[in-house]
Amino acid sequence: MITFARAYGALVSGLVLSSSVYANPYPDPRQVPVDGPYRPSALRVRTVAPSQLREAGHEVVRISVAWSAENETYTIAEKVIERSGTPAALRRSLLHDRFGSFRGQLKDATGQIWEDSIGTGTNYRKLVREFTFRFPVPTHDVQFSFFAENPTTGNEELALVKNFSPGDFTDVGVLPEVEVKEIGARATADQIAFNLYADGYAENRKEAFFASAQKTVDVLRSSQFPGVDQMAFRAVFAPSEVKLGAAKDLGQPIPERNSFLGLYFPYWNNFGRWYNVVYPTRESKFRKHLATVPYDYALALLDDKAYWGVGNYRELTAIPANASQFTYLLTHELGHYFGLNEEYEGGGPTELEFAPGVEEPWSQNITFLNDPQNLKWKQHVDSETPIPTPNNFSSTKLGAYLGGYADSLPLHKSHKPGKSCTMSSGRKFCSVCQAAILDRVRHDLAQ
Repeated sequence: MITFARAYGALVSGLVLSSSVYANPYPDPRQVPVDGPYRPSALRVRTVAPSQLREAGHEVVRISVAWSAENETYTIAEKVIERSGTPAALRRSLLHDRFGSFRGQLKDATGQIWEDSIGTGTNYRKLVREFTFRFPVPTHDVQFSFFAENPTTGNEELALVKNFSPGDFTDVGVLPEVEVKEIGARATADQIAFNLYADGYAENRKEAFFASAQKTVDVLRSSQFPGVDQMAFRAVFAPSEVKLGAAKDLGQPIPERNSFLGLYFPYWNNFGRWYNVVYPTRESKFRKHLATVPYDYALALLDDKAYWGVGNYRELTAIPANASQFTYLLTHELGHYFGLNEEYEGGGPTELEFAPGVEEPWSQNITFLNDPQNLKWKQHVDSETPIPTPNNFSSTKLGAYLGGYADSLPLHKSHKPGKSCTMSSGRKFCSVCQAAILDRVRHDLAQ
């Protein structure tokens, strides 16, 4: 076990008093697009048996790593076998992902390596307290390695090493009963399994959830979300005992939320605008309930209409199903899920806030411009555009404009591609962000 130096922020009575994590949409909801009237499309909706989907899925091992607030260390929290894998998940586990802040790796005696990664801000561990990775089920002894972003330097460091035998992995156990509907075409082996999960919906709100799930698919298709034609959508419903409700401090220790996925506002980390974010109160419950149906991507729809949203690279995305800014929240937070950072200023630091000592963010749409001649999105910029790009150069041309990265440190160093994008408050993604999302979909398909 490798111990990190404690990151900035004090621990008082078990409550982190740092103000360095945000996962928010644009700070002013009055400045983002509001949806017009919605008319459901003619997409076919079919009921399908969850057991049938699991039988067609693939067994994977799910390994969770727990973070300790007391001494900044990591330990194995859970190691189970579940049938949540897909053909795409097995294929991409053989690829190295150059993005992400936390990476899990399995290696066997032959040198075969499987990897999985997630990307979050440096203080994400204080909100969820666990990191989860999925791999093909090993048939021989393997070594698991967990790599974490150093919260000060931003360098990837080996944080935990553990050896496992195939018999060390236990069955996930009994899964909750769910109802599943396919929305649109049936999934094929060369598609991404994109599941939409209900949370905070009572039993009598089941049809409202399925209607919101169809609306989600309709919005992604009508807005031509990058890679949408490579995605197969399923809506997964199980009733929740409680709604999300208003954001408030429920006390310590953190109580498990009695909803299907257990999501709630992260009052346990006392930072500003925490009422604009939700996180799992128990990572183990969240992951086990996602596994009721095989998945590549997971989006939680909550029976709520407030203005909030959360997105983490390949980890968690959740939005309120009934918000008047639904389309914006959906596409903006999915942008985060694919690695994109904030392109607005103000509103506090971003959730994808890298360590203060990081040389260059891995987010595809933010740069510290240490090497202007090799701008990471230079293929999208006209040759006559100056780099860095003066703020008064153009309102429509892409370049490298000072800004973005919300209020994260270091201030006045980040540059963004343009001035109107969904990753700020715009209606559409700029071409840089469109290409970045499509690149990640292709990576996730591993074709």
